[in-house]
Amino acid sequence: MKFKHLFVILALFIGLIAIPTATAHADSEDPDAVLPHRISKSQLAKILKDYEDVWSKVTYYKTTRPVSITVKFSDRNDTKTIHKAVVKIPKNTIVSGTKSVLEISKTKTRSIFQFGFDTLSYALMKPVLTNEMALSRQWTAVYAKKMASINKYFVKVNRPAYMPAYSTRPFYKYPGDNVKFSPWNASTDRVKITPDGYVEFTKINPNQDTYRSFNLVPDASAKIHKAHVKGNTRYLYYSHHVKGVGDRQVAKSGPTKYRLAIKNLHRPFTMFDGDQGSFLMSQYQVGRTLYYTRSGGFSA
Repeated sequence: MKFKHLFVILALFIGLIAIPTATAHADSEDPDAVLPHRISKSQLAKILKDYEDVWSKVTYYKTTRPVSITVKFSDRNDTKTIHKAVVKIPKNTIVSGTKSVLEISKTKTRSIFQFGFDTLSYALMKPVLTNEMALSRQWTAVYAKKMASINKYFVKVNRPAYMPAYSTRPFYKYPGDNVKFSPWNASTDRVKITPDGYVEFTKINPNQDTYRSFNLVPDASAKIHKAHVKGNTRYLYYSHHVKGVGDRQVAKSGPTKYRLAIKNLHRPFTMFDGDQGSFLMSQYQVGRTLYYTRSGGFSA
């Protein structure tokens, strides 16, 4: 079933900004590259006290019926070419997003469900992908005249056990304390945990702009069949080895044959975002490799 009275917003131009398209480098060639700034527990406590809403507010929803959304993709070769594709999201799929009301005029509003940027799994996008497509360029959203229409399709649920707190963004390999890198643009391979329950590992394409730095098809992926949290570590179980993430075989066969450990090291650091503020990053150990992900931010 498709939305009744729902239309796709291909680009939200009020209060939303597409990710910058600077070339990805883990060095000073990137004008946005800065050194990570390690902070202590007391410094983090002071940041949390001085600034409101430091941690990212991530909300999850389950679709109550099939949903069709239109996504805009870049072209792999021509920066001016845009590809539009209708992605079908099945019923009972968990997605990340936000509900809000957009004021069109003094007398006209639109209710919006905005999907988390770059959170759709390869499994969802696979049926529509072509070799010409690169990463999606803009935020994807649906809207209706009344929020009641949005609520019919998206029901709020608790954060899935396989998702980290405060972030739906990918994990990127940590370049090191003494290496400059951009808080905006990725410079290393990534591990992505999607809201609908997939682990994806994708190698970076060096010397490419942001939208072409990662292929839409991951180098390896698996559907998560079980998740267990113990202390600071969440264990994800799936049926086959995902090359690149450092998982372990823990059973002879079955849907939980392999296990990936993702440990929150509670070693946050900040990075100046270039606009009188800083991003708050969290460090994780994925398998045996050190990664980081953006978990929040604050303004100076």
